[in-house]
Amino acid sequence: MRFWGRLDFGQRAGVVAAIAVLIAAQITLTLSLISQENSDDNERAAYARVILSSAASRTSGLIAAGDLLTVSSELNRLIANDLVAAASVADVEGEPLVTVGTPVSDVQYQGPLKIGPDLAGTLTITLNTQARDTTLRWTITGLSLVIALFIYALTTSLYRGHTNRLWSLVARLSQQKTSERAGDPLDELDNALSALPLDLIDTSSSEDMDESAMRSMAVVTLSLDHLARYIETLDELSLVSYVATYEALLKAVAQMLGGTTDTNRPQSLSMSFEGEWRGMTSPLRATVGSALLQQLLPVAERSRRLKFAAGIGVSHSDLSRGEHASAYAGLYIQTALDEAHVLAQRAGTSIKVAASISGFKEVTDLFDTIETADGDCQLGSPTSAFLPELEKQSRLLQRRLFPDVGDQTDLPF
Repeated sequence: MRFWGRLDFGQRAGVVAAIAVLIAAQITLTLSLISQENSDDNERAAYARVILSSAASRTSGLIAAGDLLTVSSELNRLIANDLVAAASVADVEGEPLVTVGTPVSDVQYQGPLKIGPDLAGTLTITLNTQARDTTLRWTITGLSLVIALFIYALTTSLYRGHTNRLWSLVARLSQQKTSERAGDPLDELDNALSALPLDLIDTSSSEDMDESAMRSMAVVTLSLDHLARYIETLDELSLVSYVATYEALLKAVAQMLGGTTDTNRPQSLSMSFEGEWRGMTSPLRATVGSALLQQLLPVAERSRRLKFAAGIGVSHSDLSRGEHASAYAGLYIQTALDEAHVLAQRAGTSIKVAASISGFKEVTDLFDTIETADGDCQLGSPTSAFLPELEKQSRLLQRRLFPDVGDQTDLPF
């Protein structure tokens, strides 16, 4: 391990690459030799079957006649072939009758000797096995060693080129002219960057401004300042259920109009609507959402047997949070969030809209607006043309949230 620790990254990579080449070459060589050996075995077996077939027809008659001398002559003719090392004839009980040659392996090939339908004995031959040629293995092994050395040299050379570039960068950053190059250049580069003055370190983001934040946004805030009075009259579980009803109302309305819910100010709940959605602008969706909330609060009272009354404020911002929720967009919309919260606190049980909301024509075409004595703008009744559609949406939400109330308009407590 000490030797390995003294190597730089390029040398380690070269050693690993060289070893991988050697292992791959040896695996390929071994598989090739195994395949060649299996092929040779199949060839020998086929050759043995041919010899047994031709010799058995001549030997069977000689065995029947008891002419073992001629049988021995036939077997000697077989082993005269360089491929056959030994041959023997045995009777039906396996006792050897004639044996010639010396077996050089345990692999034997047998064939029956028949006289008509009857078995007269067995002919057995042993083939010469060729000595394995180790030249091929050593040649390929040597070639793989040469390739491994080449890979090692190439890897270290490439790394040395990159190392020179890294050291030149270190020298430029550290403003040092010394030629000493000790240690890992990556570590030295990291140290040189860390030593830079803070005003030279660029922390700005290269990303373009989030275009989704350029869409306008409208905010609807529901003031829950009256919760302080309920703390002394309701237990904790009842208070949680009471606030959850407000939350369910906002989520249902926001889902219907393509908005989102949020809790961004004390004792209040909010909905936000960004950009256009199904042909409706964010100010119009926020205004319609506030009107639906106002209509559903009395229904919640009938269902829960508790007082649900809250002021509602609606405001507008030229920017929205956007998909990436950048810090700049988040700071920009704070004014609209504050305005909606203040309007909700001053609204009592009505809906107050910011001047930026009442200035949209699509809002004034569907709703009346009333200027109050304190200078605020209060949302009035919907126009006769829009009222049926608003009531339809209100009934859909009522059946979803408060099915126990149904479509009744008045129920005694």
